[in-house]
This record gives sequence, C-alpha cells and structure tokens, in this order.
Amino acid sequence: MPNETITHSVLKAKGLLLEWVEDSVVREVPLTIHYNREEIATLLCSPSQTNELVYGFLLNEGFIRVPEDIYEFRHDPVDHLVWIEGKPCVLQKELMSKRFVSACCGKSRASFCFANDVLMVKPLSSTPSISLQETYGYVNFLQSNSTLFESTGGVHSGGVGYQGDILLTSYDIGRHNVFDKLSGGAFQTGLKLENHVIFFSGRVSSEILLKVAKMKVPILIARGAPTDMALSQAAALNITVIGFAREQGLNIYTCPERITP
Repeated sequence: MPNETITHSVLKAKGLLLEWVEDSVVREVPLTIHYNREEIATLLCSPSQTNELVYGFLLNEGFIRVPEDIYEFRHDPVDHLVWIEGKPCVLQKELMSKRFVSACCGKSRASFCFANDVLMVKPLSSTPSISLQETYGYVNFLQSNSTLFESTGGVHSGGVGYQGDILLTSYDIGRHNVFDKLSGGAFQTGLKLENHVIFFSGRVSSEILLKVAKMKVPILIARGAPTDMALSQAAALNITVIGFAREQGLNIYTCPERITP
C-alpha cells in the first residue's frame, strides 16, 4: 500500500495504562479535476486508482459516455491535479452549478447534482438472480480482504462480482469515490454491469443508490444500513438492496425475487 498511509504517534490507552505507540493513519488528498480548461470539482479521496476515479466521476456526472470522449488525460500526482481534454459538454456549467451543497461548501465531493441525476437514471429491466450462498461469498470477501481498513480503520471498500467471481475492487476514504472507481474501472475495460452485483462496506444513502442506478447494477449488497429514501428509490428503480450483510445473516429490503435460497 505505497503512499496510502502515514505513521503517526498516538497516546494509546489500555484500561488505565497510557503508552505512546506508532500507528498507521490513512491519507486523504484533494484531487482537483479540470475539464476542457474549466475546474469542475475537487474530490477528497485516497491517493490510489486516480484514473478510475476520474473516469467514473465524469461518467456518472454525465460529462462522457464512451472512452472516445476523452482526448487527453494528464495527472500531476504531486499537486493532485488532473486535466482532461474531452468531448465538449453542452451542459457543463449548468450541471456543475445546479448542485445541492451539504456539509462541505464550494465544489467539494459532498455536493450532489440532482438535475443531472434525473436525466441519467431510469428503472432497470434486468432480472438476474443470485443464491444466498453467492451473496455470503461476497460478504466474506469484504471481511477477509480489508487490509487497509484493518491497519487504519479509515477507508470504505467495495467490489463488482459476477456468478461468484470478483471482477473489480476499490477502496477509498469516501463512499462515493468507491463507486466512481468501480464505475471507472468497468468503463475503461468495457465491462457492462447490467447483470452484476456490487458489494460495499458502508451504509446505503440515496446518493449511493443513485450511483448504483447510474451504473445499471441490479443488486447492491452492503454491510451497513439503508435509508428510507434510498429504499424508496430502489423500489422505483427496480434495484435489489441488501443491508446489514454479515457472514451468517442479512436483510433483503427491496426486489427480493432476485435472491434464491
């Protein structure tokens, strides 16, 4: 995990005993994206899978549709800057200005583009089914392949699965970034996700659900809890949401017909 962590001195308590120890802390960097010479966003992220993250972000925000829409990609890993020359986006300024701004301000990763979401999502028609055994397999993979989380406790992780095989994985300090990295990885390799499964370490908010809908993935498995808005959207968009997924138990909230005993 090069450059993913730093070592920090920590005063650790064990009962009433205090001692100084060296501990690993996950890194966070601001990655600023310029599209056709205009700054469009700064993503607070882990310094890994940068290409996948940027491609997935541009795809999910409606700037690009096919790999040929990207003409030039330049990345400065020292100052964490990316410059993209690509197909002109007619609604570029409109899409990036009509944003709901939550905890963070400006063009940060916390903002979310509702105007664009309405244009990009529609109910899914794919009807794949998976067994409970396959579902638990993805949960167990998350549990046993979270080295960076185990050393720092500071990242989310996720992956794309198909018929029990793990095709893509990603991790990041940001929940949204995990999905953009998976989306960008699939986009770069030409992988269509209509009949695949996404498994994820965090909770399912409405923003996460819309990411899944944009990726056209019919089944989402999460270790965390869903929100009511996410479940309303999932029911309307025909997406199966599984939450509180553990090695021996899980909750199926929407579209349960896709899960077989």
